[in-house]
Amino acid sequence: MTYQAKGLQAWFLQRVSAVFMACYIIFFIWLFLSTDQVTYPIWLNWFSQPLMNIATGLFLIQLVIHAWIGMRDVILDYIPNDALRLFTLTCIGFFLIASSLEMLRILFSLSFNV
Repeated sequence: MTYQAKGLQAWFLQRVSAVFMACYIIFFIWLFLSTDQVTYPIWLNWFSQPLMNIATGLFLIQLVIHAWIGMRDVILDYIPNDALRLFTLTCIGFFLIASSLEMLRILFSLSFNV
């Protein structure tokens, strides 16, 4: 049995991920503006904190979910050819998985640099 977000589930996931990402972005902008000088050691210190690291990891996961649902809905609506639709969805899926794994690897490695 596979899990697919359809209809109301996709709408709900899209909204929840958007709210979480908006809160994270507002917090990050506040953090950035409240610091006098942003240097690499300050960035490293921010992202090595456990809560910031977890929040950033959740942000990245939510971003991938949000992007997948949005792109999937657009492709299903506007690409009528089944073979091209499958190819496009496969390419986007591989790109999202590869980029999210790389982002999480970088985030994980930041937690051990301090």
